[in-house]
Amino acid sequence: MGTSKSYSASIKGQPQWGNLSGAVTSSCDGNVVASSTLGNIISKYVSVIGGSGRAGRGASRIGGRAGLRTAKNIGAFLGAFSSSGGNISEAFTQVGLPGLENLPLNEVVDRLLEHCTGPSSTLDDVAAKAASQMILEELVGDAETIEQWQDYLKESLDSETLEEVIERYFGYYIFEHLSIMFYEKLIVDKGKSECEGLFRQIKDYIFEKIKNMNKTNPLKNINWSSEDADRLVKNIQEDVLKVFEDYED
Repeated sequence: MGTSKSYSASIKGQPQWGNLSGAVTSSCDGNVVASSTLGNIISKYVSVIGGSGRAGRGASRIGGRAGLRTAKNIGAFLGAFSSSGGNISEAFTQVGLPGLENLPLNEVVDRLLEHCTGPSSTLDDVAAKAASQMILEELVGDAETIEQWQDYLKESLDSETLEEVIERYFGYYIFEHLSIMFYEKLIVDKGKSECEGLFRQIKDYIFEKIKNMNKTNPLKNINWSSEDADRLVKNIQEDVLKVFEDYED
C-alpha cells in the first residue's frame, strides 16, 4: 500500500500527468480508438516518465530502471542459450541456475522469472516483472516439457534476432506501466468491458509500431556482463520510447 501511494504521488506530480490521465479516460468509452489518439496516449506516457533519453537510459525514477535490469537478465539467458548451441541446461548453468532440468516446466519458468526480475519493491519492478512474464510465456509457446521448450527456443531464435525479442519485452513493459497507472481505476469508473477494449487497442498499437522499428543494436555474441551490453540495451529501450515520443495529430 505504501509503495502504491508513493508511486501514484510521483507520477501525478509530473507536469504531463493531467494530459495523460485525460487522454486515457476520455478514450475509455467502448468505441474504436483512432490511431492518432492511441499515439497521443503513448506519447504523453513517455513525457510523464521523463522522455526517451532520460527514461530510456535509466535516469528516471518513474520508469526505465527496472526495465533495463530485467531486459539484460533475459538477454543474458537467451544469449547463453544461443552460445551453447541451443543447450538449455547449459544456458541455465551459465546464468547461475544449475540443476533445473528435472523440474516441471512451469517451475523452471518461475525460477527463471524470479532470477531475471528479483523482488518487486516498487511498481516499476512490478511492471518489469509482468513484462518479463509475458515475454517468457511468448518464448515458451505451447511447450510442456524442458525438451519441447528447448526445441521451440531454437526455432524462435533461428527465425528472429535477440534484438527483436528485447524490443517486444520493452513493448510489454510500456503496456504494463500504463496498466498499473490506469487499469483498476478505469474498471471502477468506466466498466470492465470498456477498459478491456481500450487496453487491447493500446497493446495492439504498441506492438504494431515496434514491429516496424529499424534494427540498429545487434545483440549477437556480446558479453552480457560488459559495458557494451549495458549500452546496447539502453539504446534499445531509448529507441522503443522514441517511436512513441512527441506524437502529433
